[in-house]
Amino acid sequence: MTKKNTNISEIRIEEVHDHEESKHFFRVYFYYESGKIEIMGESNIKPILARYVSKVF
Repeated sequence: MTKKNTNISEIRIEEVHDHEESKHFFRVYFYYESGKIEIMGESNIKPILARYVSKVF
């Protein structure tokens, strides 16, 4: 298995309330250092956000 190293500068979660189509969902974005924005997915359930720091010795 090869590991892909990417330069993600920010991860955002947007809560969307679409009143015209009566939709409510959450959208996950990745922001890269190059300026590229990638939508990772959408969810009807609010994501739980957690931060873990791993130290490799």
